[in-house]
Amino acid sequence: MAAAFFKTDNLVAIVDRNKLQLDGPTNQIMDIEPVADKWEAFGWKVIEINGHNFKEILKALKKAKSTKGKPAVIIANTIKGKGVSFMEGAVGFHGKCPDDAQYKKAMKELGGVA
Repeated sequence: MAAAFFKTDNLVAIVDRNKLQLDGPTNQIMDIEPVADKWEAFGWKVIEINGHNFKEILKALKKAKSTKGKPAVIIANTIKGKGVSFMEGAVGFHGKCPDDAQYKKAMKELGGVA
């Protein structure tokens, strides 16, 4: 609220909105929806994007920078573990490192070198 009150238009927050938390989906554990409406209610410019799309990310950052008179928040809708078959959307990998075999498989799936 203070950021909006003081018109800190040089402030940008990025929310990684993957809809998961340590012990399950946020809508089952502690529902925080509607996220965008809450930020807007506190006086922030809300920009929602696909957090996996680099063009959208860059466009949102540009839009946030051009916002005048209020801070901006970019809500990046993402999928936890995107692109790794056994991690994608898996609550169990919240704050957990993959073992060596999982790391190698993940790097292969992502097109990297293990």
